[in-house]
Amino acid sequence: MALSKTFAIVWLDAHIAAVGEYRQLKSTFQVELAPVVAAAPMDPIDQLICCIRETCAPITFAPTVEETLSVIEELVGNNKLVVLITSGSLGSVILPEIQRRSLTLHSYYIFCANINNHAEWVLEYLDQGLEIQMFDFEITLLTRLARDLSNELIKQGRELLNTDPVSALNYFQCARSLAEKAVARDMPANATDLHRPSTKHREILDGENGLIAQAERACNRNNV
Repeated sequence: MALSKTFAIVWLDAHIAAVGEYRQLKSTFQVELAPVVAAAPMDPIDQLICCIRETCAPITFAPTVEETLSVIEELVGNNKLVVLITSGSLGSVILPEIQRRSLTLHSYYIFCANINNHAEWVLEYLDQGLEIQMFDFEITLLTRLARDLSNELIKQGRELLNTDPVSALNYFQCARSLAEKAVARDMPANATDLHRPSTKHREILDGENGLIAQAERACNRNNV
């Protein structure tokens, strides 16, 4: 049985793609988002894609629009759900080209120093129905991306629960891991700060009637 579609993340930035640049940030993304890869079996296509990544993690860093488009076309052709992260200036260049080539991406994340400088053109694409979010701080981006992917894994796991509970359980466990990383990143350093990170995933996944327990019971029934 074919599993739900898997994600592939492509980050377009002329500087972040360079060897040695933003090494800590790259490492953080690779480690924090690794559960998305673990959620689905590694097929030969995934193995090939992993060969061009810095590590076996679901993200490719690309320095130019043309290289990014080439990667995206391959991923879309292999039935991947592509998430594009791009700087603001390059985003304004690549989005029209993505539309010209009729490429359908899952979502877009704009990472820029000044959101106001790019709000006008982003709003035009939002009006067209594209899923675009803008961030000016890398940890905020990482936190939101982890939560968004966690929610997607929960959705895919629900679709598998009745037919493939083992895979569904894997999706749910990976979703929880991602969401908990987001909680840890979003926790304020100052104990007096009233902000508290979202823990909504625990209501869905945890407890006797949570999705993880439901999947575990389904797996046990199948083993009887």
